[in-house]
Amino acid sequence: MFTVVLSIVVSVMSAYTALDMLERTNRGESVSYRWISMSAFSMGMGVWSLHFIGMLSVYMPVHLKFNHELTLLSFIITLAGAFVAFLAYAKFKKTVYAGLMLGSSVVIAHYIAIAAIQIDAEIHYDIVSISFSIIIGLLLAIYALRLFETQRSQHHKMIKLFSAIILGSGISGIHYIGIAGVTVTESVYLQGRFEQFVPYQESFANLLASVTVTLLILFLLVAAFKKHSEAQASMLKEASYQSLFNYNPDIVCSVNLNGYIDAMNTKGRDATDYMIHDVANIPFSSLFKTDEHDQIASFFQQSLAGKAVSYEATIVKQAGKELYVEVTQMPIIVGGVIHGVYVIAKDITNQKRAQERLHMLQEELKLTLAQQDGIILKLVKRNEQFIYTMCEGKLMKRLGCQCSDVVGLTLNEISLKTESKVKLFEYEKAWSGQEVWFEGVMKDINYYAKLTPIKKDGQVIEIIGTVTDITGLYMAQEQLAKSESMYRSVLSTMTEGLVFHDKQGEIVVANQHAANILEMTYEDFLKLNPTELEWEVIHPDGRSFEEEEIPSVKCLRTGQSSKNVVMGIHLTEKKLIWLSINAQPLSQSDYYEGVVVTFTDITKQRQQESELIRFNQELTLAKEEAEKANKAKTDFLSKVSHELRTPLNSILGYAQILADQGNEHLSPKQLERIDKISTAGKHLLHLINETLDLSKIEAGHLALNIQPVSINKAIEEAIKTMKPLAENRYLFLKVYSETNQDVFIEVDELRFQQILLNLLTNAVKYSHPHKEVKVRVINHDHDVIIRVSDEGVGIAESELHNIFEPFYRSHTLVKEGTGIGLALVKQLVTLMNGTYGVSSTEGKGSTFWVTFPKSKSKQKASIKADNDSVYQHKALTDVVDLVYVEDNDENVELMRAVFAKYGAIKLHVAKNGLSGLELIRTVRPHLILIDMDLPDITGVELCKKIKEHTDLTQIPLIAISANAMQQDIDKALVSGFEEYVTKPIHIESFFLLLQRILDKKV
Repeated sequence: MFTVVLSIVVSVMSAYTALDMLERTNRGESVSYRWISMSAFSMGMGVWSLHFIGMLSVYMPVHLKFNHELTLLSFIITLAGAFVAFLAYAKFKKTVYAGLMLGSSVVIAHYIAIAAIQIDAEIHYDIVSISFSIIIGLLLAIYALRLFETQRSQHHKMIKLFSAIILGSGISGIHYIGIAGVTVTESVYLQGRFEQFVPYQESFANLLASVTVTLLILFLLVAAFKKHSEAQASMLKEASYQSLFNYNPDIVCSVNLNGYIDAMNTKGRDATDYMIHDVANIPFSSLFKTDEHDQIASFFQQSLAGKAVSYEATIVKQAGKELYVEVTQMPIIVGGVIHGVYVIAKDITNQKRAQERLHMLQEELKLTLAQQDGIILKLVKRNEQFIYTMCEGKLMKRLGCQCSDVVGLTLNEISLKTESKVKLFEYEKAWSGQEVWFEGVMKDINYYAKLTPIKKDGQVIEIIGTVTDITGLYMAQEQLAKSESMYRSVLSTMTEGLVFHDKQGEIVVANQHAANILEMTYEDFLKLNPTELEWEVIHPDGRSFEEEEIPSVKCLRTGQSSKNVVMGIHLTEKKLIWLSINAQPLSQSDYYEGVVVTFTDITKQRQQESELIRFNQELTLAKEEAEKANKAKTDFLSKVSHELRTPLNSILGYAQILADQGNEHLSPKQLERIDKISTAGKHLLHLINETLDLSKIEAGHLALNIQPVSINKAIEEAIKTMKPLAENRYLFLKVYSETNQDVFIEVDELRFQQILLNLLTNAVKYSHPHKEVKVRVINHDHDVIIRVSDEGVGIAESELHNIFEPFYRSHTLVKEGTGIGLALVKQLVTLMNGTYGVSSTEGKGSTFWVTFPKSKSKQKASIKADNDSVYQHKALTDVVDLVYVEDNDENVELMRAVFAKYGAIKLHVAKNGLSGLELIRTVRPHLILIDMDLPDITGVELCKKIKEHTDLTQIPLIAISANAMQQDIDKALVSGFEEYVTKPIHIESFFLLLQRILDKKV
């Protein structure tokens, strides 16, 4: 009886071990054949042991032998049947089929094993018992697997034990019910052969059970150890995600499938004024303005459909105040199933309000300019073309066009062909720095134009022009030139006043308009004498005119002509008019000797000039506000860059260390995950650098090194860089060129490579698999066009005009990214005197093109390859003392980890500047590493204090900081630092830098 119980225990234990192994088959994305094999072996070993332990528990008065081939076959069938059954269960979750296969294999193996028994007796089988054993075995196997499947979905550990007991009982039932149906009939001559009984059956059964149980226990220990390792990794991963959630600088929350908030980070609760118990289990849409709820609900449904979406919305805080945010939503997907939505909201209130104020100011300025009678315009020069950037005034309507019809067009596109060359000459003079006045005609309207160059740092950056309608004056002058006989009629129709004085100053003749300008009757006007004026006459600066300064008096007394003299006349206390006066002597006249005086009422022009001055002042103030906003943005980007680079320093640093040590201590799966961490960190660092580049361009601080660059070499390097990514997406990169000769263009080599990589990255990202990404080079006489085409999803026509704007994300393209790449392409191309564009058809693909001027030089440029290897440098063998002044414990621990494998390097750490100075004086290190942001003094101040000690001046100083702005780097290098290392550090480059500095010191 003990042996029977022992066989049943072995059966149940083997079933439990098999189910425990089977439980681990679907932990990853694919089925683990290793665990299925171990599960099948546990099951097969237990069934086979059960059979032979059970057989040994039966005492028969006959000689007992076994057929070795059939015995082995029964074991193989048990293993194969268990493997196929467990594979069907793990891969397809077919518990009925799996139970049938498992039970059938046990039944077949059992009866093959009985057939393997060779005895000197007749064996009889009871069909009822055998059938009952088969039915019991099959039903219990199916039920055990279905019960086990329930345990997997409900995570109830006791169900697995119950399933194992049922499955073990079913296997035992097959055996012992089947044995009960077997009858052995002895022959008469065998009654005296009891001495041939196996004397050690029970001991042999115990031995077989012990071996089987030992193997099963070993399997369980392996599974338990694996579970423990996975649990530890899961806890660490969960802690990392929780830290990312809690300390995110933006509002972060998770929303369940019903649209209710499950959790929100500290930043979110602070920003919305909600308490921790208030925010839990409230509708996500209730955080926003009521009129935005439908929009929020629509975006939430898109996220539940598996899409990541971004939009702007308004959060209403507990106190009723509004908070503008940029929201990014992405689905939470676990095991292929969406469990909720992850939300990140970035506060853009300050930017939004600044944009609104700037837009309001611009609209007010446009309205003011549009009310003046003439035209005020602005132009800039790009690629040898003058381009209108502003054009406002009532005269625009008389010319039959609107401001929007002119802005963005060139001078030649607006001007008539007959006068374009003349105007171009005048505008070229203005661009050279001269003030220019000229007259012209357009659409039968004569005008007078004044061009004023605007300079910055000694260079003309734009031209401001005023245009006055002088059609009437022009017609009057034309009529006067036609005939002397029309003298009186011409005088009466002139828009300016004309007066002839004799030598005594008396008025001989004048036109009616002269009297009208001075608001006098014609008869009273004829009585005036310039030497006896009763009005107060002033200069533009407010000084009074002396009698001899009056143009008519000066011309009468000296014979000198005067042109365009501006004079203000106070007709009354409240009435001031401004005149532009010309005086010309007529000493050679056949009839009279005297002076001809013409004057024009320029009161409106003066008012327009005053308005223009006021406008310029407002424009200057707006410019100053924009510069302040730009500085604020730069400071913000600098802060964000610093805050992001600091944790990235630890992330990428430890990732490099783990990758270097991985072959010895980590599994391939862990190495793969480390590689993913490193890739994600580098991608974030790339986005930070691109954002800073965009900021530098907008602020005008990006320095370019324009030189001849080979088109072929640059494209070859870009294709080489992009090839792995293209192959991963099953794409083909093809280059087509119209010429076999190498062509050179005038660009910055590094920035041109950046343009190519950004365009190729977009093409690869949005292409369909098994399609081509084409790069076509079109060689013209003076420039070169590079076209990058894909056969992807394309871009809607309504979005093409926005695609190059910073942070713009197409609504039709659901891909990772921030919308910086194309904006950077636009800015870099413009800075390098190039042009850019895009054409696209939805569903068929897009083509982006850039054009650059050809270079006259044929000097080839080289493009350096990036090397991402870690620790591939010359080993540091000599003892080196390093002092590291850093207050951040995480950065200190990272640096200790970096130097850990080099026993020759002794790292001494100080937490602030002053203690660092004392440590340096004590240790006298070979090299000093200093963080720029210390709690007591800055890194620059510490550098200056070190340089004050003559015995320390020869020690090299290296700045290590998360501040990546160029002004910070320049300031550090000027103060005395030998090198400036930006966080996150690249360990390979960092060690090469240390080696180079130490070698130079030696």
